[in-house]
Parts: sequence; structure tokens; C-alpha cells
Amino acid sequence: MRAVVLALSLALVAPIFAPGKTYVYNYEVSLMTGLPEMGLGRAGVYGNCKFLISAIDQNTLVLKIADIEINEFNGIWLKDHPNLMSMLPKIMEPETSIPIKFEYSNGTVGKIYAPEKVSDFVLNFYKGFLNFFQLNIKKTHNVYDLHEAGIEGVCKTLYSVNEDVKADRILLTKTRDINHCQERIYRDMGLAYTEKCEECQKISKNLRGTASYRYILKPVPSGIMITKADVNEIIQFSPFSEHHGAAQTEIKLTVVFLEIQNTTITPNPVEYHHRGSLKYEFSKEFEWTPLQFVKVTDLQVQIQDLLDHIVTHNAEKVNDNTPLKYLELIHLLRLACNEDLEGLWSKYKNIPSHRLWLLEAVPASGTTTALRFIKEKIVAEDLSVVEAVRTLAAAVHMVTANPETIKLFETLMEDNKINANPVLREIVFLGYGTMISKYCTESDNCLVEFVQPIQKHLSEAVSKGETEDIILYAKVLGNAGHPSSLKSITKIMPIHGTAAASLPIRVHIEAIRALSNIAKKESRMVQELALQLYMDKALDPELRMLSCIVLFETNPSMALISTLANAVKSEENLQVASFTYSHMKSMSRSASVIHPSVGAACNVAMKILSPKLDRLSLRFSKAIYGESYSYFMLGAAATAFYINDAATFLPRSVVAKTRAFFAGAAADVLEIGVRTDGLQETLLKNPSVLDSADRITKMKRVIKALSHWRSLPNNKPLASFYIKLFGQEIAFANIDKPMIERAIELASGPSVQTYGIKVLKTMLLSGVSFNYTMPVMFTEVRRVIPTSSGLLVELSLFSAAVAAAVVKIKPTLSQRLPEDFPLSRLLETDIKLETEVNPSYAMATYAVMGTNTPIYNQLIVSRVKFNSTLPSKISAKLDIKEGDFKIEVLPVSAPENITAGSVETYTVARNIENPTVEKITPILPSKVLESFPIQILSNKDSSSAEVSLLTLTKFVPFFVKRYSCFKVATENAAFIHDTALYRMIGSQNASFSITPIEGEAVERLEMEVKVGAKAAEKIIKQINLNDGAATVLSKLNKILASNKNHTLSSSSSSSSSSSSKHFYKSSSFSSFSHQSSTSSSRSSHSSRSNSNSSKLSSSRSFSNSSRSSSASSLASLFSAESSSSRDSARRSMVEIQKLFHGNKQFLHKNIANKPILKLTYLGFPQQKANSHRFRKSHKNQVFPFRILKHKPDI
Repeated sequence: MRAVVLALSLALVAPIFAPGKTYVYNYEVSLMTGLPEMGLGRAGVYGNCKFLISAIDQNTLVLKIADIEINEFNGIWLKDHPNLMSMLPKIMEPETSIPIKFEYSNGTVGKIYAPEKVSDFVLNFYKGFLNFFQLNIKKTHNVYDLHEAGIEGVCKTLYSVNEDVKADRILLTKTRDINHCQERIYRDMGLAYTEKCEECQKISKNLRGTASYRYILKPVPSGIMITKADVNEIIQFSPFSEHHGAAQTEIKLTVVFLEIQNTTITPNPVEYHHRGSLKYEFSKEFEWTPLQFVKVTDLQVQIQDLLDHIVTHNAEKVNDNTPLKYLELIHLLRLACNEDLEGLWSKYKNIPSHRLWLLEAVPASGTTTALRFIKEKIVAEDLSVVEAVRTLAAAVHMVTANPETIKLFETLMEDNKINANPVLREIVFLGYGTMISKYCTESDNCLVEFVQPIQKHLSEAVSKGETEDIILYAKVLGNAGHPSSLKSITKIMPIHGTAAASLPIRVHIEAIRALSNIAKKESRMVQELALQLYMDKALDPELRMLSCIVLFETNPSMALISTLANAVKSEENLQVASFTYSHMKSMSRSASVIHPSVGAACNVAMKILSPKLDRLSLRFSKAIYGESYSYFMLGAAATAFYINDAATFLPRSVVAKTRAFFAGAAADVLEIGVRTDGLQETLLKNPSVLDSADRITKMKRVIKALSHWRSLPNNKPLASFYIKLFGQEIAFANIDKPMIERAIELASGPSVQTYGIKVLKTMLLSGVSFNYTMPVMFTEVRRVIPTSSGLLVELSLFSAAVAAAVVKIKPTLSQRLPEDFPLSRLLETDIKLETEVNPSYAMATYAVMGTNTPIYNQLIVSRVKFNSTLPSKISAKLDIKEGDFKIEVLPVSAPENITAGSVETYTVARNIENPTVEKITPILPSKVLESFPIQILSNKDSSSAEVSLLTLTKFVPFFVKRYSCFKVATENAAFIHDTALYRMIGSQNASFSITPIEGEAVERLEMEVKVGAKAAEKIIKQINLNDGAATVLSKLNKILASNKNHTLSSSSSSSSSSSSKHFYKSSSFSSFSHQSSTSSSRSSHSSRSNSNSSKLSSSRSFSNSSRSSSASSLASLFSAESSSSRDSARRSMVEIQKLFHGNKQFLHKNIANKPILKLTYLGFPQQKANSHRFRKSHKNQVFPFRILKHKPDI
């Protein structure tokens, strides 16, 4: 045994290759993606080939591939068979026929050389084979671990060496933990605004990977030789905790030594270039979309055809497949060069429909070419201001950040046309900071030169005293978050002894807020600065509270939080003390997952502070923090800051922000802040605002105080606000005197009035018809991970939506009007407007995992689709002179489903042999589902975990003569594992529809409005007491009369003590068949209302008066507030219910089948000056509402 170990220590160094010979190996590779269980759908690829290795000299070898065979698999695992892709080896032959060179010494693969003709895709496949020969064998250890370089990066690797004496061979295993790497090779897209949630990943990981290598080595005189080796690698991912199940990609590789040939491989007579090391080299992976396999022949023609298809199929309604087509358009535009974009622009710039789709898709493509195209069009003034704002704002967040795009934004900042427009200037400057932040997040080489132009502008603005420019540049540095900006920001902070103390407080506030993003990279430096500001009691309390906010964003230590707590104990300013105490108290309740150390430290600090601070009212500043986190690795946190001042009655500043946690990542979703410093000053100029008075009086005084805004100085804003999205400030504004003057000038200018009159005349003479469409790509998040095979595994999430509305307005006039008619002619014209509105919406989301290459796709896809459409037809008749207005909602032909949604999970296979054809296999085949019991449950039992197939249908009476139907059908994998992920796997469908009740069709809904002195003369319906209804109504009147006097007195006394009830109204509403309704009236001055009611009804028939009297009594009954009135009301209601229940058939026969049903509101004349404004503004008006089953005989 000792002899064997000694032999190993001397000979077992590394594989060797003798010069003048060729070593032939058989190589097999398999990648399969799906769920780990057998019998379910999977997608993958099989391949086998031969690799030939020859040594040119001692350390340089030549590698060549031969006899390639590729098979694709898409079907049921262990049941279906792979299909041969015979064309792929021929397509790859021009590259695979070229040998490559590599350096190899002591078991380590060094530099790799290849001609330029060999693509990165083929070269990485070579590296997958060479990865087997990366061996670090120690002479004196049998079991050891180290960090070893490989194709996936420098990761932790465990070695185990054993010898088989009988077989004269060495057994070696090594395991690579891909989760623990000093240098992990991967590439992300769309994750620049997210942060890794370290605490979330401690409990469970969403993404895990490991690779296990097994070698059979044969000792040879000068070293060892690999006779057989295999790899089994697993990469698993779950959007939730891994305990709830995960999808996986399994990679299996096998190398078998075949023979040694006495010939050598001759390299091609071309120039070989250094192409990196064994590590995976990225190239154009994000140009390969996993959603479609697009074979580019003539790119510009393909884009034109796709644009024409999208516009044609969305003219009247959004097609369900339009979101996918929009994503395809974005993918094609990523491949376009500047000449292609210019050609498309010249063709479609004068076609509004195509122009809109092109301008929305170009920034979404996210390329440098797209940004350069947008810049050229803005500078050339080919875009309107609205189009420029939309495209620039989208480009800021969608264009990939790199030095070239940063330089393009820098040139835009210097453009005079951009600086002439305040909105464009704000977007460009803030966008410049955002681009720097995105680039520094994704790259280790974040140069100081990027922020130097802004730092220079800031210095110049400070020297000139330009407050607005100082604020803008501070916001830009805050967006960039570059640590080198800390020195520049410090120069405008109110630190003791600096000249910045004389700057306005608005500048100091922005300087402190700019520290938030810097704190994520240099928390220690920001903590020292923020603590210094907080401890300076000479500063404005608002600045100290903002410093406290920044401190807690740096995840402070126990010592720092204890220092704050001790400072609060001796704090003299109760605003600062209340704010800090409430912030600590909120954080002490934090869940142990998101902020465990901060929460624990605040818990200790709360024991230091006095509980008296908890008794401070809302007049003092507060900080509120709340969060929720589940073991699904989903969570959310919300924070609200309320900064007040003892001398004000409105808060000086209010900030609200939200944060989301998903799949082990965290992101600041939205932050909104408002300051009201100028508004406070304006209101305090009128001391009567603070006097104790009723609400209406206070509102009048506030409006009167605000009307004196012209007395404000130009540099003093009434209020200001800002909006941050994903931690980046995207917009801010100061509501000041110049802004209000510009808005008034714009709204009252002749151009606006002229345009409005022109639009009105056009609508009345020829009608209006337009189609508006808005496509949006919500999400594109991608991560590509190299595997030991040299092929990539991709995890992607795509989400896009398209909203559209088609509006058609057709006018009908009682007399023909000339083209340039005066508006006074409308008083003599009856107008009828028929409007058809057809809004529609479609959304699609794709979650993808699998192998995505330029020649084939083998993926598992989860697709979520949602679409909705709700057409309507409205007719409006207007008689302006008589004050008659009638609005009718007419029936339309609605689609089968107003809203429908589906979730499907399937595997898909595509290849370049036939790119338009894709093979799809459901994850859950029907035969698998048939082998399990199927249950159809009611709503009560629908939560059962054993259900594999579930179908629910719910009918609900909806509005008038309509049934709403909600259908749900689901087939999921919960029978395998009852977890969240497996419940999503399969097929789920839901739809919502509204259908008319058979035989009870409604012709239209009608609402009439009568305005003017003759409004009360409009009779809605007469009820004759001589018919059969007399018995029912007389009984009802008798019940109400017995309680009338007591109710009136009780209502009058209660109304005298209430300042919020000042009017009387009577309403009557009936509902029959499948409907239910209530009729109620309230009275605050019953005696006066009865008098008014009798005056109004004196000109009517006795029956009309009786109806009003009965309704008045019923209103008094419902508005009674004393205990005796309530008891009487209950007894009367019981008798009323018995009365209606006993005469149900009579009511249904004589009233429910009547053709007209109206809801009437009657306003009565004003009596007292202090009555509610509603009676004054709606004097003598009638608002009828009726439902027509057929045209009434009039």
C-alpha cells in the first residue's frame, strides 16, 4: 500500500500527450430541462462527436472535432425518443473543420488560440471538452479542496483520489460548488436596478448549481492518461423558495478514450488569435431571443412586413398575439444598424400608425444604435416635444449602459435645443446620472471621468449662486451614486465652517438626499457624514431628520444605533426626538429576514429611550416602517416619513417609498416626496385660517389665501415634489409663481381656444374617428449561465402589453350648419351624437428556462396571457336652448368573454433547419392526468390540495337583465407535490362574461336631465289610486302616518345639532325579477321640507301629492335618530315588509312589467342663505333614469 501511495505521489501529476501522436476521444453531451419527476414533458438536446488531440510541442496542443451528430428531444421523459437534426452539423461544418490551439501544462489549460472565423459559440463548445482536462492533483493529499478555475469561473472544488490496485487504475472525483465562487461567470440583463438580498438568500436560494466529475485514470510511465470521465451537473431554479419545488436543467457529459493514432493534426494555414482562457466568453447571447427563432435574411424587409402585420391586425381591436409580435419587433430592431433605422424612418415618418409603433419599439430595443437614432431625430427636430419626451424617458431606462451611451447623453446635455426645453433638459440630465449608475452596477471599471462633467457644472453653479442649477446637479450626482461625488456633495452641505451654510435650505435637502445611492457602495463614509449632520443641533431640524433617514439606509451597526439613542435622550427638539424614536420603534418590529441586525439593534435601543416619547401626538414628526415577508421569498416593505414643524399646521415634508423582494433580489420600487414650505408661508399670511371655524369657512379662507400667490417672490416655490422609480429620480417640479403664470398663459392663450373651437366644429360637422394604440414592454429580465458543456442555460422573464381604443363619433344636427358657423347657432340646433367606443387590452408574460443558442432552442416556458375588451355605444341628444339633455346607452354585440386569462406551462423545441416550426409539448400530458382521480368541486371545496383537474362556473345576477358568468378551469401538478410551483405548472384558464337573460332583453338605458325653470313640470309617471294599487298604497300610507309626527319632531331636533345636513331629497327606485334595490330619503329639516313639498305638488293631481307625501314620510322614518324613533322605525319596516311580501304577485303584475322605470331627483327652492350649496346649484332640476324593454306608446 505504501508503495502505491509513493508511486502516486511521484507519478500522478497530470495527463500527458506524446508528440507525434493523436489521441482520439469519444464525447457525448446531453442537456435536459424540465421538472425532476419522470413521465412529464422535457426539452433538451443530445450530441456526440469525436475530439482529436495532438501535441505540437511540449506545452502547445491542437484540438479538432469530427463526426458531429445532434439530436433534439421534446416530449415525455423516458417515453419519447430524440429526433436527429441532420442539417445542423453541415451548417456548423465551416467552423468545426478548423482546429484550434491551446496551451496545457501540469493539468492546467492556459491560453486558447483560434482564427477569427471560429465563432464564440463553437469555441465555447471546444472549452466544454477541454474543461475535463483541468486537473489540480496534489502529490501528498488524497482529499483536499481548493478554488479552481473552470469554464463557469473560479469556484470551490473538492477532490478525492482513490486507487484500484486490482484494476491498475486511479479513481478520482471532484465536485464543484457553483454557489461558492470567487469569480462567477454569468451575465444579466434588466437587473441594474436590483440588489442582491443577502439575508433572503441565507434561508433559501432560488438558484443553485453543482457539478460532479468522475475520472478513471490510467498510470503511464511519464504521468497519467484519462481513459474515461463523466460529468453530472444540475442547475435548478425556483421563483419561490426551493422548498416549494424547482425546475432544473441537467447536464450529462461523457468522455471515453478510443485510440492513439500515429499521425498528427496540422493547423490550418491561417492566422491564429488569442481568444481567452478556459473561462466562458460572452458575445451576442442577448441577441438570441428564446421566444422566437428568427432567421434573418433581409432585415429591413422583415421589419417592414412585421410592422404592416401589427398595424393591420390591430386596427379595430388588439389581437391576442400582438404582445408577442411586439417583442419580436424589438428583437429585430436590436439587429438593425443606423442605415436600417433611417430607411424605416424615411418610409414611415408620415404614416401616424406605423410611426407610433416604430417610436415605441426603437428605445425598447436598448441598443446604442437606437439611442444615437433618437438623438439625431431630436436634434433635427423631427420629433414633437411629446414624442421626444416619451422616447428619451424610455431610452434612459431601456438602453444598455456602456461608455458610448454615456458619451451620447453627455453630448445631449450640451445641446442648446435640449437646454431650451425645461422638460427635455431635466430628462437628459437625470438620465445621464442613471446611465452612470447602471454602468457602474454591471461593470467593475466605473471611471471617475464619467461624473467629472457634472462636478464641474456644480462648482460653476455654486460660484454663480444659481440655486435651481445646483439642485439639478445634486440630483444628477445622487442618481449616479458614484463614491467620488461625495466630496462635491459635501461642499454644498451645511457643515460647520463651510461657505455652503449660506445656501438655501432646499440645496441642503437635495445634498443630503443625494447620499442615498452612494450609501449602497460606501456605507461607512456616508455614515460618518450623516452622523455629523445629525449631531449638529444648530442645524434646521428637517435636515437632521433627513440625516437620520440616510443613516438607517446604510444598515447601521449596534454601536451606531445606540449612539443615536443616547443622543435622543438629551435631545431638546421634540420634532427630532419624536422622528428618531418612531423610526427606531418601527424598525424594531422588522422581520428577522430583511433587516435582522438593524431590527435587533433598535430593539435594544428602545430599552434605552423613555416611553414618554411614544405619547407624542401627530403634531410631531414621525417615521413609519412596515414590511411583510413570506417563505415564498416574496416580500414588500413600505416607509412613510412625516416631517413637521412646531410653527406650521401643515407638514413641511412628506415622503412615501416602497421596496419589493422577489427571488432573492430587492428593489426600491417607488418613492414620492412633497414639500410645502412656500404654501405654509402663504397660508400663514392670513391668520384667520388658523381660527376655529366650521369646515366650509376654513376652506373659503384657504382658497382666499391661495389667491394671493402673485405676491410670492419668483424664487420661492409654493410646493415641490419628486418621483423616484427603482431608486432613480425620474421627475421633479417646483410649483412656483413663474410656473403658475406659464400654465395660465398656456390655458388662456388664443391658440388653445382656437384649437378647441376647431375640434368642436369638426366633430359637429363631420364627426370624429380615431384609433389610439399604446404598446409597452414592462419587463425584460435575463440571466445566462455557462455550464460545464460550454453551452448556456438561460433564465428569462418577458412581459409586454398593448392597449388600444377605437372611438367613433357621428353627429346628427336638426339643421345644416356652414363650415364657419358661430357658436351661438348651437342654441338653435338640436344635436345628436352617436359614440362608439371599443377599448381593448392584451398582455403576455413569458418565463423561460433552458438552452438558447443561435442554432436551436430547447426550453421550458410558462406563459401568462390576459385580454379584455368592453365595447360600448352611447347616444346623446342635446337641446341647449330648452335645457333638455338625454343620454342613452345602447346595446352592442359584446364578445363571448369580456375578460379572459390563461396560464400554460409547456416545453418548446426550435432549430435553424425550419425556424418557423416549433414543437410544443405540455408539461402535464393528458395520460398522466387520466391516471389520477378527477374531482369537480363546488366553491366550498375548491381549496382541496388533492385536486388535479378543477372546473368551476359561477353565475351571478349583474346589473339589469344580465347574468355575469365567471369560469375557472385548471389542470396542475399539485398531485405530485402540493406546493406553490407545482400548482402553477400545467394549464389554468379563467374568463368573465356578461350575457342577457333569455326573453328579457333590454333595449337601452336612458338618463334624462332637464335644466331650467320648467324642470319641475316634467311629469314622470302618474299613479291612479282608483286602480288596484290603491289598497297597497293606502296600507303603506297608514303605516307611515302612525309614525309621522314622532319621526318629524325627532328628526328636527337631531338636524339642528348637525351642520352637515341641509337639504331634502326624495328618491324612488324599484327592482324586480333578478334585481334588488332600496329606496331611501333623508331629511334634516323635515317641517320646512314638507312645506316646500306641498307648494311644489299643489299643481299636480292628488295621486302625485300622495306619492310625495308617502315618500316624505318614508324619508322621515329612515332619518330618525332618537332611540324611540328607531324602535318605531323598526316596527314600521317589519309591517312594510309583510305588506310587500303579501302583495308580491300584484306588484310584479302591475308595476314590474311596466315599460318605464325612472329614478327621479327633485331639488326644491332655496329658503335660507346658509343651506347646502347643492339646493342652490340644482334648483328645480329633474334627473330621470329609466330602463326601456320596448318603445313606450307616447
